[in-house]
Amino acid sequence: MKLGNEIALESGKQWTFDNNVAPYFDSHVQQSVPVYLEGHELICFISDFFVRDNAIIYEVGSSTGALINKIFDRHHMKNNVRFIGIEPVKSMVEQAKKQSKGKHIEYINECIEVVELEPCNLIVSYYCVQFIEMGNREYIFHKFHEKLQPGGALIIFEKEIINDSKINEIVESCYLKFKLKQGFSIDEVLSKKFSLEGVMNTNTENQNIRLLMNAGFTQFETIMKYGEFHGYLCIK
Repeated sequence: MKLGNEIALESGKQWTFDNNVAPYFDSHVQQSVPVYLEGHELICFISDFFVRDNAIIYEVGSSTGALINKIFDRHHMKNNVRFIGIEPVKSMVEQAKKQSKGKHIEYINECIEVVELEPCNLIVSYYCVQFIEMGNREYIFHKFHEKLQPGGALIIFEKEIINDSKINEIVESCYLKFKLKQGFSIDEVLSKKFSLEGVMNTNTENQNIRLLMNAGFTQFETIMKYGEFHGYLCIK
């Protein structure tokens, strides 16, 4: 079944990032997620407040490296800054290394659950946690908070379920219309939706706020929102 942007799955198969997706991922996600590149731009602007000499920056779920490359381009002139992408899919890491050729960006080909983070100044998670098993999310949020230096920041974007069921129904319909307007066919939209079942498990806004608070974050606010797509800035 076709999912758009040259990406296809065998009928009945679940979505995977390791199915020859990497070469087409950037175009697919930019076409699929509202204000995707604008989110990158906002994160880069915000990073100015947290990246200084000797800083460590992580992107969790760095995929093809598009965002960590932009953060690198903005801050590589600072002294002794480490830029680290964490990505479990080997083909994505290989694609990221091609795009980062000549740049001092490190990539760790592991799941965030098993990576030992170093004390750091900025963690970025751009539509990543929604693909992590529900039972591991509290541990992940605690890890983020624990490893951030005081004054450091977590920038996290997630697709969410709207708390009110009626409003959620309306917003979901609007998102389907968005994808059709972006050029996806009805079959591609439905095939992608069905393939994500059991793979992407979205939290409600209340659940994500509870995870942040339970992890120890007390200073956080919305920085971007478009329908179901929600970005937070969280400062330790």
